[in-house]
Amino acid sequence: MGSYFGLFKMTFKGELQYRVKAISGVITQFFWGLMYIFLFTAFMSEKTINGFSVQQMTSYIWLGQAFFALKYIMLPKNCGKMIASGDVCYNLIRPMNFYNQWFMQGMGERLSSTLLRCTPLIIVTLCIPTLGLSLPVSLTAFGLFLVALIIGFFMASAISMIAVYLTFITLTERGMPGIINIITGLLCGTYIPLPLLPESVQNVIMYLPFRVIGDLPFRIYIGNIGTNDALIQIGIGLAWLFVMVLLGKLVIHSALKKTVVQGG
Repeated sequence: MGSYFGLFKMTFKGELQYRVKAISGVITQFFWGLMYIFLFTAFMSEKTINGFSVQQMTSYIWLGQAFFALKYIMLPKNCGKMIASGDVCYNLIRPMNFYNQWFMQGMGERLSSTLLRCTPLIIVTLCIPTLGLSLPVSLTAFGLFLVALIIGFFMASAISMIAVYLTFITLTERGMPGIINIITGLLCGTYIPLPLLPESVQNVIMYLPFRVIGDLPFRIYIGNIGTNDALIQIGIGLAWLFVMVLLGKLVIHSALKKTVVQGG
């Protein structure tokens, strides 16, 4: 276990060095956030839809932009190239579990990118009048928000490992991860806040694993979901996390057994 934590720490520290990338990311997320807020403010002419107010919407959007890197589904660094080129065979001689190795590397990248972007963006948006980020509705909500956010952090990493498996199948590092990213973005509220969708659609999405990555923690923060419902949804998220990790381990183990490296 110490070796995997060492990979996490090494990847985390390495990604922290890309400060220019982080600054450009903060600027990009800030202007995307403003664009989304103006768009949905115009759309929400009645000021409240499904119990979702304009003020809640603005905070939802800002949280989504601040934690965009946490929700982004990506392959661990160099993983896709190693699979496509066959260099993954060199890792077969190491006494390390592939899933654990890539899972920890992916978490290190995701955490460092998130911390570099979210801190300045949250500070700036808290200072914006009217269309800025509001404070959490209560300390209880903030605590549950952090719990749900941590589960979402692990869930995004688990879904990324499914993308790793599909990369073994397609032998391309861009195709399937991009498709999974779009699906995840649609179902976790990245493109359209889920409270704006019809209730019949929400009733289906609430039982899927994707919403815990973004929608659930953000709605807890703004008070759109009560404490009891939040606890139930967090429980569902934990159950899905167990399923996704187990599924990822099984399919990657299966892919490695069938892997054939040609050449000599």
